[in-house]
Amino acid sequence: MCQVRAELDRRWCASDGADGTPAWEPKAKRLSGHLDSVYCLEFDSRRIITGSRDRTIKVWSLKTGRCLDEWEDEDVWKHGFMVSGSSDCSVCVWDLCARIPVAGEDCEIRAEVVAVLRGHNGGVLDLRIDSRWIVSCSKDALIRVWDRRTLQLHCTFRGHEGPVNAVGLQGNRVASASGDGKMMLWDIISGERLRTFEGHDRGLACIEFKDDYIISGSNDCKIKVWQASTGACLRTLAGHDLLVRALSFDPRSGRLVSASYDKTVKVWDWRTGKMLRQFRNCHNSHIFDVKFDFCRIVSTSHDQKIIVLDFSDGLDVSMFV
Repeated sequence: MCQVRAELDRRWCASDGADGTPAWEPKAKRLSGHLDSVYCLEFDSRRIITGSRDRTIKVWSLKTGRCLDEWEDEDVWKHGFMVSGSSDCSVCVWDLCARIPVAGEDCEIRAEVVAVLRGHNGGVLDLRIDSRWIVSCSKDALIRVWDRRTLQLHCTFRGHEGPVNAVGLQGNRVASASGDGKMMLWDIISGERLRTFEGHDRGLACIEFKDDYIISGSNDCKIKVWQASTGACLRTLAGHDLLVRALSFDPRSGRLVSASYDKTVKVWDWRTGKMLRQFRNCHNSHIFDVKFDFCRIVSTSHDQKIIVLDFSDGLDVSMFV
């Protein structure tokens, strides 16, 4: 296990060492099936879920790349929970049913809308959920917090002067990022705004909120690392040439992955601000979302493609799943 983990870490690095030997290139898999821009994604060790401007949500097998069909037999299945937001101003709550797969087969998926949450007057731009809350933000400059158990509106945060493009959720705190160039931290229980963060030169497009850290990406092409409890900007990462559209980071490994309208995916050490490596030829248009785990990066784009960069090719990583 230690040897596999060490080899994975080596493959993420820019080169093998001081001798400047070429970086290990991850195996790329391209998934096609959407008919328009793919705006967002989530994934785990078995499947990828993507949302597109073609008004569909698709579930893909991470192993085979196949788009999973609906399954008709109801004898062997388990339930899941999903929330989606749309430019039609609504938030849909879905009951997912997954067939328990036989060895060597893909899991089959079907989905049913069980509730529609209405309250926004503009397109829903981002969502976050945990075991207690559903948080949505919108072009209407509002952040709405819904009780996950009852699906009732709990509170609404007002304060931004432009569309709220992204939100982050940690416990009872919400971070919001807006086209007005500001980021705000809110308390769900009290309903109060705790702090306003200012430092970007243009509007914010994305944020990630984990532990006591918030990372923001902006139309000023910069990435900033903030401490939530103090409001301090710890460092600024520069390297993208156009708007930074998506971020994903792991506080423990120190790894940060960013995606931009400049068509690149970059890997950083967010604790030092050093860029570790970049991928320029994954997409041929604006990249809209990116996520990663210990062995792969998944990204989506205006080019209608989902790209999986797999650093674990040839390694047995089943022990980590």
